[in-house]
Amino acid sequence: MHGTITKLNIVKNSPKKVNKALAKRMRRQAMSAVGIGGVAVSLTALSLSHLAHGITIVTDAPGWEAWAMAGGIDLGFIALELAQLSAATDKVAKQISKFTKPAIVGTLIGSAAMNAFAFAAQAKGYMIAPAVVMGVAIPALIYALTRIGAALYIDCNNKGN
Repeated sequence: MHGTITKLNIVKNSPKKVNKALAKRMRRQAMSAVGIGGVAVSLTALSLSHLAHGITIVTDAPGWEAWAMAGGIDLGFIALELAQLSAATDKVAKQISKFTKPAIVGTLIGSAAMNAFAFAAQAKGYMIAPAVVMGVAIPALIYALTRIGAALYIDCNNKGN
């Protein structure tokens, strides 16, 4: 009896149906990755603006220098994280991790500090504390969204393997 059920399940779930179902799940996963990437891009744009504003307040640097530094901080940690996630071999991942991990931590801390500073500069009274929390949350969200979206997308390109 048990063998009969197994045979029926094998016929019911033919390789063609399984491949179609996998392709459908992969499309959904890819669309999720694109949606997550869109949110990450939106938050990165916000963060870049706040970083540039905070850098200008602290350093009195010209606008282009503040924006260049902001790009180096936020886009730098995103690029480094993507490099870690997309390393073709474990050997390469290990080699670059001694540089990427501390750089990511440093740029995340810098981004959080400048975002918090820019938010707090606009706040008054008891609203300063929530402004700082929001400023710290932005790079943390960008980091999480980048990791999740990239992992989903990379997995789709590897066809789920």
